[in-house]
Amino acid sequence: ILLEDVAIKWLSQISEQEKKKLYYSNFIYGPVLDCFLTILSSLKQGKHLKVMQACYDVLKQFVSVGRLQQLIVEKSLARSNVGIESLASHLCNIPECIDNKMNLLNTHHMFEKNNYVVALMQNILGALERLQHHSSVKYDFVGKLVGKLAVLGDRNVVVQCLLEFVNRGHENGEQVSEVLTFVSSQHLEAVTLPFFTCDYIPFHELKQFINIVFGPKIVLIGKLCTLLYHRLIFIKYFKDVRPKYLLFYPLTTREERRYLLTKTLFELLTVWGNKSSVDLQPYEHHLAICESIIICFYYMDNDERVVIKEKIMMLLAAGMPVHLDSNHSDFRRAGMVTAEILTQFLGINTEAPLKFDYEETEDTRRLKSLLEGYTEQNFVVKEPPAQLIVESDNKVPDKFADLDSDDDEENLKPFSSSDKDLACVKPPVYLRECIEILTETRESDKDFDKIAVTLRTLPQLLMDAKGNVDEIALEITQIILSMSSEFYMEDFVECRKKILINCAVIAPRTVADYLSYQFYEDNYTIGHRLDILDVIVHASRELSRIEVSPPEDEIDKLKMLNMKPWEIEVLERLKKKTRRFNSATKVPIGKENKFNPVCGNFFYALMNQYDKELRTLNLTEEDTLVLGRLIYTLGVVLHCASNAPAAPNMGKTLLDFVRVFTDIYVLDEYVKQSILFATSIVAQISPVAVMTAEIYPQLMDIRLWAEELLTESISADTTELAVYALDIMDTVIGRGLFPSDINSLSKEYAPLSLKDTVINANPKISEISSSDS
Repeated sequence: ILLEDVAIKWLSQISEQEKKKLYYSNFIYGPVLDCFLTILSSLKQGKHLKVMQACYDVLKQFVSVGRLQQLIVEKSLARSNVGIESLASHLCNIPECIDNKMNLLNTHHMFEKNNYVVALMQNILGALERLQHHSSVKYDFVGKLVGKLAVLGDRNVVVQCLLEFVNRGHENGEQVSEVLTFVSSQHLEAVTLPFFTCDYIPFHELKQFINIVFGPKIVLIGKLCTLLYHRLIFIKYFKDVRPKYLLFYPLTTREERRYLLTKTLFELLTVWGNKSSVDLQPYEHHLAICESIIICFYYMDNDERVVIKEKIMMLLAAGMPVHLDSNHSDFRRAGMVTAEILTQFLGINTEAPLKFDYEETEDTRRLKSLLEGYTEQNFVVKEPPAQLIVESDNKVPDKFADLDSDDDEENLKPFSSSDKDLACVKPPVYLRECIEILTETRESDKDFDKIAVTLRTLPQLLMDAKGNVDEIALEITQIILSMSSEFYMEDFVECRKKILINCAVIAPRTVADYLSYQFYEDNYTIGHRLDILDVIVHASRELSRIEVSPPEDEIDKLKMLNMKPWEIEVLERLKKKTRRFNSATKVPIGKENKFNPVCGNFFYALMNQYDKELRTLNLTEEDTLVLGRLIYTLGVVLHCASNAPAAPNMGKTLLDFVRVFTDIYVLDEYVKQSILFATSIVAQISPVAVMTAEIYPQLMDIRLWAEELLTESISADTTELAVYALDIMDTVIGRGLFPSDINSLSKEYAPLSLKDTVINANPKISEISSSDS
């Protein structure tokens, strides 16, 4: 009521002192959560400027008197956690809300984004101080709030405030550690990373702060341990050595954490000695891994080195040949220096230590200097960034002061476009040349331009290749499959997909076997596995396509494209005046179906390891999307091989495969739909003799399972698809003259073709082309 139009009109007739006493006091002393939500709702729904201005004034008074701090305290002491996610979002999005509604730069300096982040962090830290003496405190809300604020605001300002709070006392550090426990997984990196990249606190002080904040939680919180000792090392990496020393320091302060130091070292050495890592990783990333290995050794004591000596020697023996065989001198040199340092640490052949012949560079000197630990002799501790002063007046911020000054053109800087002119880059001509470009070290923007041109040229080069190109196609597949977009390239996904499909088309046996094997490997994400299945589907359709000669009308159209206008006019007149009594019927000439001889490579290898235990893939539980897509892919491959001699045996194998999953009680709807699709394919391609002698019992079992879906499934799409699959099976079984006691379906369901079954009932399953229907 107080924020409606009538109250706003009355508000303009009283003085400022009366407003504070009679109007603002209702929001300052009322229930804090209700008041905040009411103000925010009125501000978002307000349409008139006076109403929005009044809401802004009330919100400014609400924040100025510290009501946000009280709100945070109440939510932290509340028993229920309902609504904390949405409330945290509302608190973090206040600057955007005011910008969208008010759009007046000179009225909300207090809610300018950076200033508001500082103000809200001060309220959070004040609330944490008040919560120190309470026993039943929940830090869920504060954790959600800090995480969202680090993502939506300035993460460096957030961490600066937290470090200042930790510096006040050990209890504050324990509180911040508890808060980080409840930061969401998607926001944890934004909060954590600035702690290690902080450059205005001396090293010896910062490592103690990091130990207080992160140390107790590394072993207890899996997501924090994975972020620090997997993502920040193997996926993202620090170019400076200072964050690396800070990263491993908390593992050395307590005995129960030291096992993580050994575990991380083994993982680092495994990646260090992996051939794919050496061939495909940028040199900077590989150098960072070498530095992390040496720093791990630096933090270990002699007893730990003796225990792991044999394991380290095995990993070194496996990794050194990979480095020595590398084509890049930088990789060879980094491997040599790392091996020298490790053998020196382990005390192997002290009389004749391992020594390689290489040229000393800045990188080798940097690696050797890590033995001495981190020193700040050359490191300049910067001044902490000045926090923006939160003002309550209507002063215009300095950064908006000269927005209207258009008379000084010297301040205008030329805009540098990030789009490169790729026309000047010479495209590669040979496949081997493409491989060299894709595997060489990326050092400048010119290298990225060459890669972009290569990726766009490679699909056509593959299709134009002649002779035996199996080895080259396999090598290109290995490179492209593990390649990610390290730079902005708008059509990277499309180019990557075309290259993989063309590789599978020109070398179907080799590439299909490799892709099927890699599908069940442990070092791939769900996205990689779905890409592999997508490539197999498109390659199967491409190989099974029987091309025919185009009709005569299309040939005439193609000829007209190269003719002059007067020639086309003459040709049209001749056609009108020419009488044809009869013409020979031209039969389209077909081509060989290239998929039939290789269909087994696309089919059997893809299903023979489905029960393999993997750390990153669980088909029957978490990753049911991959299982559904796998069954659908097998169905498409079988459909493409429907005219092959091996098709009946393939259909029988696929029926046995999907029958395993019908016995699982809890199945995802997408998996059920894929099973129905695959069963329909088997029923349509199987000859009557095979139906009678071999697959009749399996088909009847799946038919009974499909009948159960009609009553038990909660998805309308699954139920509809089950009806169509039953109709197909009944039609095929009836054609095979089986016993007449098979229950017929209700007459209200009209039979559909296989194409209608798949496309209409389940649009999520990729459509079958018109030639496949």
